[in-house]
Amino acid sequence: MRIPGKKIDKMDTNQTLFKALKAYEQSDIYPFHMPGHKRRLAPAEAGDLYGMDITEIDGFDNLHEAEGILKDAMDYAAQLYHSDETIFLVNGSTAGILSAIAGTCEDGGSIIAARNCHKSVYHAIELHHLQPIYIYPPVNTIYGINEGIYPLDVEKMWITHQNIQAIVITSPTYDGVVSDIGEICRIAHEKGVPVIVDEAHGAHFNFSDYFPESAVSCGADIVIQSTHKTLPALTQTALIHLNGPLIDRERIRRMLTVYQTSSPSYILMGSIDACLHMLGQKGDILYRRYTAELQKLREAIHECRHIHMPEPEDFPLENVKDYDRSKLVLSVRNTSMSGLQLHERLLYRYGIQMEMVSPDYVLAMTSVGDTSDGYLKLEKALKQIDQEIDRESDQKDLLRKSFPVADQKMSIYDAQWHKKISCPLNQSCGCIAGDYIYLYPPGIPLITPGEIITEEIVETIEGWIAGSLHVSGIFRECNEYVIRIIE
Repeated sequence: MRIPGKKIDKMDTNQTLFKALKAYEQSDIYPFHMPGHKRRLAPAEAGDLYGMDITEIDGFDNLHEAEGILKDAMDYAAQLYHSDETIFLVNGSTAGILSAIAGTCEDGGSIIAARNCHKSVYHAIELHHLQPIYIYPPVNTIYGINEGIYPLDVEKMWITHQNIQAIVITSPTYDGVVSDIGEICRIAHEKGVPVIVDEAHGAHFNFSDYFPESAVSCGADIVIQSTHKTLPALTQTALIHLNGPLIDRERIRRMLTVYQTSSPSYILMGSIDACLHMLGQKGDILYRRYTAELQKLREAIHECRHIHMPEPEDFPLENVKDYDRSKLVLSVRNTSMSGLQLHERLLYRYGIQMEMVSPDYVLAMTSVGDTSDGYLKLEKALKQIDQEIDRESDQKDLLRKSFPVADQKMSIYDAQWHKKISCPLNQSCGCIAGDYIYLYPPGIPLITPGEIITEEIVETIEGWIAGSLHVSGIFRECNEYVIRIIE
């Protein structure tokens, strides 16, 4: 049985998904999580979605061979983001990442990958039998979150690896940390290697100087953004931007036909187009209001005694270029409260849903769709909770001090085809992992199939379990936690 995450009370089994969604829509729970429209900010054209649910009929073009209305919509997106070419994604950023890697790397080739990449990067490595060369980001000692990728670490990769076909970096990270993409691109482009940036959480960067500079403007060859994460667009919508002469665009487009549905939703594509036109026309006004209110909220949170939140100056300049202040990393590290306790108190006492919970912090995502009332609700809740935290903690720190390094015994692809057996977690040290293991969200693998399980990895997993977090890849059998390993 998979370890369950903490859930709201079970719903009536006779209740349909649609009815459950409708009931949640009518509840007073405030969403400090994606999607960026926050269940309220919608283009005026949205109307009755069912009435707009069509297929590739006359006059509505074809996403995979766009030459009419969809091409015009994607050209508008490219102009808005200052990219050479932009393509709509209806299978999320995942489809864009899979297509980008498949379109730039030959099967069996080598790719430099930041070790804190989303699981979709590892899936692409697996599917195309790639040889990953990992770069490990440092972990911030104050907040326990991953920092950026050090450009010099990228440059050093060519000392021992000569046949690198691409680099893939996540920036911003789930927690808002931005790497020096411009310098990384300079290094890579000198070697004739394209840079892929998973900017899924940075689709809003282009609309205000309050936020960091987009990887599109920093010279990245391929940039993938989730419009649904931080913009007022429907879930599953995203963009892929293609730039410069180092990439084979025709091959990437072909891969998009592989990894995207052959029946793309016009509602989703219409959502992207309406969202971008709304921001193109009214973005200045909307983002001035948003960033002013967000800054006030951040300043108010800093008045707390025990709940702390990072700012750009909390990170070293050598590996962190900037920080996305739309993310609220609310840390209770070294206090009497855990991240899960903070999450549950916000949800069950104050009706505020966070985006993600970790052992000692919660993550709130803000967007242009948030309201002043929502910010005030969170501010009051945090200040009240802060008053209830009255002592330092002598409990064991559950957060790793660095990203655990694991030796790759076999490729991810080969490991997936080997026979797997169950092994008690506390006896798995030294074994070869048979599954990905990660917290979701954010979906960053702690270990991948084919890697050697270390004592540090086991301790990290045990810390997650002790913190009642949802751990994917760990199972409960006969009253003990087990992991699947290669036989």
